[in-house]
Amino acid sequence: MRSHPSDQATSVTMDTHDPLDTASRYALVIIALLQGGVLCYLHFSLGFGAEGRQLWPATDLRWLAAIYTLVIALPGFFYMGLERFRDSRNLLAAAVLAPLLFWLGWHLGWLAQAADLALRGGNFIMPFVASIGTSLFILAVYFRAWSHGGRLKVSYPQLVAYSWQNALILALLGLFIGVFWLLLMLWSELFRIIGVDVFATVFNEPIFVYPVTWLVGGIGLVMIRSRIRLIAMVQFMCEVLIKALLPLACLIGVLFLAALPFTGLQKIWDTGHAALLMMLLAIVLLFFFNAVFSEQAESPPYPRVLRCFVYLGILLLPINSLLAAWALWLRIDQYGFTVDRLWAGVIQLLIAAFTLTYAVMLPWKRGDALRGIHTINSWLGIGMAVVLIAINTPLADLRDWSAESQSARLSSGKVDPDEYEYAYLRFELGAYGVRVLERLRADKAFAEEHPLAAKGIDAALARESRYDRTPQVDTSDPDAVAAMFRIDASASPPDSLMRVVAEQQNYCLSSSGLCAVVQATSPDADYWIVFYTHYSPYSSGEVYRQTPAGGRKIGSASLLGCQHEEASHSGNLGKLERLPGPFMVFTDGECYYQIEPELDYLIDRPISEDGNAGG
Repeated sequence: MRSHPSDQATSVTMDTHDPLDTASRYALVIIALLQGGVLCYLHFSLGFGAEGRQLWPATDLRWLAAIYTLVIALPGFFYMGLERFRDSRNLLAAAVLAPLLFWLGWHLGWLAQAADLALRGGNFIMPFVASIGTSLFILAVYFRAWSHGGRLKVSYPQLVAYSWQNALILALLGLFIGVFWLLLMLWSELFRIIGVDVFATVFNEPIFVYPVTWLVGGIGLVMIRSRIRLIAMVQFMCEVLIKALLPLACLIGVLFLAALPFTGLQKIWDTGHAALLMMLLAIVLLFFFNAVFSEQAESPPYPRVLRCFVYLGILLLPINSLLAAWALWLRIDQYGFTVDRLWAGVIQLLIAAFTLTYAVMLPWKRGDALRGIHTINSWLGIGMAVVLIAINTPLADLRDWSAESQSARLSSGKVDPDEYEYAYLRFELGAYGVRVLERLRADKAFAEEHPLAAKGIDAALARESRYDRTPQVDTSDPDAVAAMFRIDASASPPDSLMRVVAEQQNYCLSSSGLCAVVQATSPDADYWIVFYTHYSPYSSGEVYRQTPAGGRKIGSASLLGCQHEEASHSGNLGKLERLPGPFMVFTDGECYYQIEPELDYLIDRPISEDGNAGG
């Protein structure tokens, strides 16, 4: 009797054979134990040992990052992708991946070392781990399918099955290790109660933590991978739940797009994070759709009407991608390329590749559309892995693109050099940002035209970390202090007040243009508000007042709201006027700010200082 293709696909998805022979089981445990030992040495090389001094490779960040990447990523690939230990394909994979991973880690270490940064400083580690981890997960699925089938061409249902298995294996393994350490913590605490501290001491020692954790992880990995039937059951349950949620996700997408003609697009652009939300919706829909329609089944899921509605939600996804790309481009056009926006752009391009493919295949192939989608998905998966690896190499490093974009904006005058935060270039862009800073510092014409910018560049290069708040000016010089702030031309804060500000606002003096001083006038007195402008323009600040005894801090100011939402993000604020009434509320005609006095000021303030209780 000839089997139907759908039955074959189902047999692949629900494959319950034990993929690990005895040699493979022992090999995985030994690899995990060796990995834990090497990581333990790397931990001590960072200076966490008894002597507290760094050892090689921690003395060279390039070697340190390269070895860390190789030691963590290469075994991780085989944890997910190894089928048989005595398979020559394993040597081929190791020969290709080992130098590639070493090169990726070396480049990461160079980025940090050239900027005199620690690897844990700056925005380096998380994007690297997320992108390389995702690419290795994808490659491990293909490698496992290749090792199992013996052919370079693998079936799509097999790729889906291994994707589910690897994801669930990692989740269960994390749960297993977490429970193991919870038991050890319970063990140590119980004995600590009766005065026996030896277990708490031993369990906190790196020489115990690393080998034991990885040994337990290796044993847990073998146990979980040897019980594929359990994984298949969990996968089946997840698919059932996703099948119930897919129509709801499509309904959200369709209703959102249907509402836009009535609400307009301006509200999307005003949020500043519209692209992220729309990309998140697209990712959820794509994941759900592929989970439900992973097989060319004889009986398609859902009744016909509901299935057509799901297809409609997928067909409309390119519009979602277009709107997300448009929203992202508006931010790029306004502020230039940054690493975060470039990452968003890469993710959006990958999403668009899938959404456009589905939108073309569904009406074109109709009944046979899923077969075409599955074929293209197989190629897009490889393409995604290649892209995620490429952007972590010197060939397409997003930090390089961002540095050149910000440099061009500074040179062209699109951004005021005196108000730019130069610390971003050094601490977020690493070696590429330092190169731009040194190029600007060497430009004598730039330094003469923008003396404040030259100070900001020197301050950024002199800092030990991005959050170093050491003042970069002489705090006893009121003019030098005032020059570090953005101050309206019509306002002139008293020197005595700027001295007080200098004593309390180190953050504002660590680089030029981070804060603004705004005058708030009232019938009884004038107030001066120091707003923090870099992270949240004019949303909060500290309030100062000139008193007979000199300037002093009297409270804080917060943004109540604006008549138009975009005004709160405009970065433009002139002199504030107090509104009549009992409340300490000031306005520039568009936005409203409330002043709340400090208790110390109310207690210490002489009654004669104000002419009314409201002041």
